[in-house]
Amino acid sequence: MTTEQKQLLDRRKRDFPAFYEQLIPSLVDFVSKMGINPAHEVLNNAPRFVPLLSTALRNLDVVDEEDKAWLLARLGYFIGEYFTQKYSGAWYPNENPASRYFARYVVGKFSIASQRELNLDPCMIAEAYISIPMPRALEPLLQEAEQELIGSA
Repeated sequence: MTTEQKQLLDRRKRDFPAFYEQLIPSLVDFVSKMGINPAHEVLNNAPRFVPLLSTALRNLDVVDEEDKAWLLARLGYFIGEYFTQKYSGAWYPNENPASRYFARYVVGKFSIASQRELNLDPCMIAEAYISIPMPRALEPLLQEAEQELIGSA
């Protein structure tokens, strides 16, 4: 690992508690702003919220960079919670310098024994979603990521 990689990873590890602390209220606020209630239930049952958020976001036009960054973070939080809840995983900073997700906040450590070492970056999936022309659907993107995850067994 290079000095730069080590510094980046150390910073990401140091900043992780703040990232995770803001994730929960930001996710609930996001779901609420999308008109879905009771929003707090997303913390225990994110998979049930996929069709609701997909409908709410289908024609959401994101033109300004500030709005894009806001949506990217919150959608990334949702996608991460979807996978952590569905596969009993966890959020953490990726410490593998050979990984394409090195020093990024990922979800992984899944309860499926064959997938324990696998992880994914929810923000990359969110970025792919935002770049899809309207009307867009969230379900196919999640299914594709899920197939990659499960298909790796």
